[in-house]
Amino acid sequence: MWSAIADEISQTLKLDLTFSEPEKVTGGDINASFKFSADEQHFFVKTNNASQLLNFQTEMYSLEHLSQGSDFVVPDVICCGLAEDSSFLVIQFLELVPHPLNGVQQSESPWYVMGKTLAQMHQNNQQGEFGWSEDNFIGKTAQANPWQKNWSTFFAEQRLGVQLQELNNKGVDLTDIDEFVGHCQQLLSNHHPTPSLLHGDLWQGNVGFTNKGPSIYDPSCYYGDPEVDIAMTELFGRFPESFYHGYQGVSPLRKNYPNRKLIYNAYHIFNHANLFAGIYLEQAKDIIAKIYKIA
Repeated sequence: MWSAIADEISQTLKLDLTFSEPEKVTGGDINASFKFSADEQHFFVKTNNASQLLNFQTEMYSLEHLSQGSDFVVPDVICCGLAEDSSFLVIQFLELVPHPLNGVQQSESPWYVMGKTLAQMHQNNQQGEFGWSEDNFIGKTAQANPWQKNWSTFFAEQRLGVQLQELNNKGVDLTDIDEFVGHCQQLLSNHHPTPSLLHGDLWQGNVGFTNKGPSIYDPSCYYGDPEVDIAMTELFGRFPESFYHGYQGVSPLRKNYPNRKLIYNAYHIFNHANLFAGIYLEQAKDIIAKIYKIA
């Protein structure tokens, strides 16, 4: 497999490269991840079984859009394909640096710059509708992205409804799906965001810092409400406060955001319930109850 990947990298870059043995690195729970080096060049390689090729292809597409549509440091995509019975994605290996939380002025904090950069990315409004030009994945779960003019319909049906139906297909009945989807659609009906480029899976494991600035990776992009990204930064360990100051200095959050945050984060909790069950099923029940209490 590695010989085939090495050949693909060399052909893509039009270079005669001699590779060392791949080094296993941390890269999440879904794929195997490696640092693959040749001379002075380093590559980040994700591998999985052959059936996961589409996942890598959609990730590649999202990375390319983030690179073009933001000032973040986004790893360059090198190549993607099949090698023997495995699929692979090769991207630039980023050298991440520590990010100090104390001892710097807020406006000089890397987290402040990250928040500001995200707000500027969210102002990338090149689409008149919500969705994406192809379906992709959130983790291992398929994410449907049909274009939709109405945000409340898009999110309630294509995000919450789809996840709840998937749980139902597994024998997990958390709530009346139609009733819950209708309730969430009604709660979002008076909120009219402009479709903005989203990372889509924005938690601390998918961000970092380089000597050239803040970086984002492992995206699940689509055009939606910018608050979706902000809500997720509060779900699995809230980002440092300077991040939110940086963001709101460019783009203040709108009225009733705390209520919408519950709705938006329900999507990720439902997805984790689908993927891992366990405690996430209890969290799903809890957030459904909280959303029903929103008038």
